[in-house]
Amino acid sequence: MVGMIARLSVPQRVLVGALVLAAAFVALVEAQTAGVVQTKVGYLVCALLPVALLLRGEMTVGSVVLLGVLSVGLTAACVLLEGGSENTFGLVEAAGIGWVVVQVVVQHRPRRAVPAALLLAFALGLQPLRLTGEDESLMALLGAALVAGAGFLLLIGSQLRLRERHRADADDLARQNQRLDHARDLHDFVAHHVTAIVTQAKAVRFAAAQGAPPSPEQLDGMLAAIEDAGSRALVSMRNMVAVLRDDHRAATPRHRTLGEVVAAAVEGFAPAGPRAVARLGAGVADRPLPPGTLDAAHHVVQESLTNVLRHATGVSQVEIGAHLRPGDRVEVTVTDDGSAAGPASAGGHGLVGLTERVGAVGGTLTAGPTGSGWRVAAVLPA
Repeated sequence: MVGMIARLSVPQRVLVGALVLAAAFVALVEAQTAGVVQTKVGYLVCALLPVALLLRGEMTVGSVVLLGVLSVGLTAACVLLEGGSENTFGLVEAAGIGWVVVQVVVQHRPRRAVPAALLLAFALGLQPLRLTGEDESLMALLGAALVAGAGFLLLIGSQLRLRERHRADADDLARQNQRLDHARDLHDFVAHHVTAIVTQAKAVRFAAAQGAPPSPEQLDGMLAAIEDAGSRALVSMRNMVAVLRDDHRAATPRHRTLGEVVAAAVEGFAPAGPRAVARLGAGVADRPLPPGTLDAAHHVVQESLTNVLRHATGVSQVEIGAHLRPGDRVEVTVTDDGSAAGPASAGGHGLVGLTERVGAVGGTLTAGPTGSGWRVAAVLPA
């Protein structure tokens, strides 16, 4: 009860409190109309028990069965002791039992909830027998109406349960899709850093094979670049695995502006590959951009630079550019001056994957030779 009340706002608490007091008052009035003391107490208990169950929020099937047994027992006592009422068969109790029927079907599996709900429907159908001095046909009609109402409420509860299940399934699917996105991010991060490691290792072997091994200073710089790339790969894996393990943890945005995206790319690429330069148009470096645009731009730059290391030959310079375009758009480009051996697109992680990612945020991606190199351009919403 405390947990349920704690989740309500102050106006909702006031409203619930007023309804509970009103129900208690009506229950007291109904109890006073009963014929004997035992049934007076029974009227009051059977009226307040469903209210208590509803306030508690989560109800067990056992407590629902107890409510049904007590209600049937009260009806039997009214008949056997002739302690019924001339005015009411328990309106507060009937309303509370109806709402309990809905809640027990919503909260529990059908094989457990349906028998308990049928018991409550049976108890409702017997309640008109508590009336004294009424025609039997009228009591039978009231009983049938109450049973039909309980059946209708059971259907409502089933529909609400199905909607809740569909919502839960949709949430699970969204989390699964998010995990897949994070897994693709993890592949991109690790591939980028591992490519840098492989490139540096190849450079050392090539220099040694040519009979001109690098100097200690050059070797130290190459090994430092390999160490840095390996450390970045480990950090990326740790961060992404933490996100994959925790459903409620969101991936931390890596960059806040497009200028940070380009600067990080130039800094990270310099030790592993040819010279990288940035060309940023006026007003684009610090312009606030949607998170989806920044994320897509980061992946475009990262994957393009990875492809330069993997597939391009004879590259002396890579230019990373960003410029504002008409129609509230921003263009991000990566251009090299080498010759392409064919960019990777297998498995949806190369240009095909980039096209999907850019398209998901409302942008377009183009890639192809420029006559003196290779160019990848993404036009994204600004």
